[in-house]
Amino acid sequence: MATDADANKAVALRLADEVLSGGDLEAYDEIVADGYVNHNIPVPGIPGTKAGFRELIEATRNAFPDVAVHVDDVVAEGEFVVFHDHVTATSSGEFFGIPPTGRQVEWTEIHFFRLDGRRIVEHWTNFDQLGILTQLGAIPSPS
Repeated sequence: MATDADANKAVALRLADEVLSGGDLEAYDEIVADGYVNHNIPVPGIPGTKAGFRELIEATRNAFPDVAVHVDDVVAEGEFVVFHDHVTATSSGEFFGIPPTGRQVEWTEIHFFRLDGRRIVEHWTNFDQLGILTQLGAIPSPS
């Protein structure tokens, strides 16, 4: 018998597979609640709302059309789901003022979600921003 945690895990994994990797914004509207709150480091000009998260996804997909999120580990308990992933992508478009490089880039992320009614209502993320900017040549390598 599936538990609430199992159902919530399926929702979070659907976000990774269908939306973040696949760009299915119809699925996005099914997965993310209208009152969604993004608790991540603010991106200038992008609000921490459902519309803002969608804008961030669209900007990422425009910069990295082949972006693929590979979930390595996932844990679910009640209304909370956490997954650790690694991302692969090719810089093919402008990324927040950084011109495309054609380079293949990789980074890691940890996503922490709270769900209510099988929809994501809160989201925290930790990802390798320094690694992304270094790989894109926006900042020098810390060697």
